[in-house]
Amino acid sequence: MSVNSQGLVKASVLPLVGLVWLMGLLVPHPAARAFDVVLSAQGEYLDAYLVNGNAFPPRVVFIDPDPPDPNSLAAPPRVGRHVNGKLCFFPKRAGHRGQFILADDTYREACVDRHPPQARCSVTRRRSPFFVGKDADGWAVFRKTGKWTHLHIHTAWDFTGPQPQGNIDPQGCVFDAKGRFFGNDVGSGKIGENDGSLLVFFPGHDKRYKTYCFLDKKLASPGMPVMDDAGNIYVAEPAAGKVTKFSPPYPSSARDCANADHLVTTPPTKSVFLQGGIIPVSMVRVPKTDHWYIDGVLAPAIINEYDANGAFVRNIVPANVPKNPLGMDVGSDGTLYYSELNLDPMTFDTRCGSVSMVRFDAAGQPQPPQTLGKNLLFPDGITVEDSSRFAVDFSTLPPSPNFDPSMCGGE
Repeated sequence: MSVNSQGLVKASVLPLVGLVWLMGLLVPHPAARAFDVVLSAQGEYLDAYLVNGNAFPPRVVFIDPDPPDPNSLAAPPRVGRHVNGKLCFFPKRAGHRGQFILADDTYREACVDRHPPQARCSVTRRRSPFFVGKDADGWAVFRKTGKWTHLHIHTAWDFTGPQPQGNIDPQGCVFDAKGRFFGNDVGSGKIGENDGSLLVFFPGHDKRYKTYCFLDKKLASPGMPVMDDAGNIYVAEPAAGKVTKFSPPYPSSARDCANADHLVTTPPTKSVFLQGGIIPVSMVRVPKTDHWYIDGVLAPAIINEYDANGAFVRNIVPANVPKNPLGMDVGSDGTLYYSELNLDPMTFDTRCGSVSMVRFDAAGQPQPPQTLGKNLLFPDGITVEDSSRFAVDFSTLPPSPNFDPSMCGGE
């Protein structure tokens, strides 16, 4: 009786144990629930696209620029920073524990250029949710939640005159193996001005990136920098119709540019990586290769693939199908995402922009582009990251506002 009783108990428990074990296999580990989140800076917001395979997936606001009412201190913004360009996480050796940076021009946008300045521009208490700070255009440091750390990286500015070169229009970012941070400044963007720049900031003992050098101050509207495995930096110069390659050595500290212009005394080697055929504006690595996707912003508007020597490989998006592409990035499955300025063909003024993606079939052939978002205000940078790198539930964030076409220049 007791043996049978024990046998009955075992017979009833074993299937339960097996069921629990099976459920453990079927229920994904938290890390397995991570997904590619497509981040796009547009209209001074940072939007997050929750890509689901369909056109126009959910688009939420990750970083908002202003309070609901800029003239009031009644309701604070979730983040309250004006951001642009591409997002970059700090490498582990640089400290900052999983934090990231993004080009930031909040003080100028909210307090200097806005008339009258926003109400929060008078707030001096750093812990206040309305605090703006008094920083030149540069790069803000954010926590994994998307909240600003109150740290800012920028070049010197005495605030009594116009911003110096290097703070006109910061945009992109890239870190090297030594933790140095390289960023570009587009400059005025005017043809013939050639006042864009490439900078390097040094982490320093306190990891605060307070010192810097200019690698070049005469670039033609430089796009966001990228780096290959050998440490070469590539910068598209659309106003000059070329991609410039910078090769080491790079300065190791501000002692290498100890002059009033902060210009490096031993510049890196410069060479032309690509010139002719397209007007390049940005580039991104093709996964598992040493090739590059490079987009031409106009004449024609196009996206092509090139090899490690700058030789044409194949077309990805046919001529004049993309609407003046700008920023690009690639997802974990190889999908190419890109922003589009949608310029007026007669005046080249920006109209309502968009974000699109190109998937590849099993044979690696690009499929027709699919639109993710439209009626955007000057979308520029695109960053694709694993959602597990952030400490936020993207599905709970507020939807990004859909602008009327009249607000962004028309479709």
